[in-house]
Amino acid sequence: MLFKVIAGKDTFELNPQLKAIEEFERLTDRQMTYVILATDYKSPFKKLSADERKFQAALSAGYKLDHTGKRLDTNGRNLVQGKVGTVVAAINKYNDLQKDDDYETLLSVTLLISQIRELNNRPDKTVAELEKAVNLNVGKLDKLVETKKKLEQILDMREEEEIDPSLGGDSTGDDGLVNQDDLPLLSQINDAYFEK
Repeated sequence: MLFKVIAGKDTFELNPQLKAIEEFERLTDRQMTYVILATDYKSPFKKLSADERKFQAALSAGYKLDHTGKRLDTNGRNLVQGKVGTVVAAINKYNDLQKDDDYETLLSVTLLISQIRELNNRPDKTVAELEKAVNLNVGKLDKLVETKKKLEQILDMREEEEIDPSLGGDSTGDDGLVNQDDLPLLSQINDAYFEK
């Protein structure tokens, strides 16, 4: 995660640099915690659907449930529905700060896989949906899953290099040019796809 979050601790005290960013400085601790947990690529809620991720992030940030105990109170609902302008601006800024083409590609591939699986699990498919499901499963789903695994491996290796600089060393080869392995993954996938 870009910034540290610890339950029960003030996010701004843990990350004083947040106050240097105008869009973050305007938020309460609870709002900033929500932004991080709902938005960060490495959030503990990243594998949840968007709605569930926002809900869990709001609860973890300290927003309360209403009297039914099943949904967020008015403040929490306004937050997750994007009705709090300062929080929307902070989320946009957070996305700008963490932008990473490889993670964006991973998120897109993951979304495609989940959509195919949802279609497969739908019990009453029309003939057109059935044909679509068959077409997506024959040769496409397995390639998407394979691509997702490769992306995850590359991102894991990249994170290991960030943690231990001795693993990666210099990104230039003997000829002074950038090594092929260091190009963004999306470019490598595009190159491989168009070579076929």
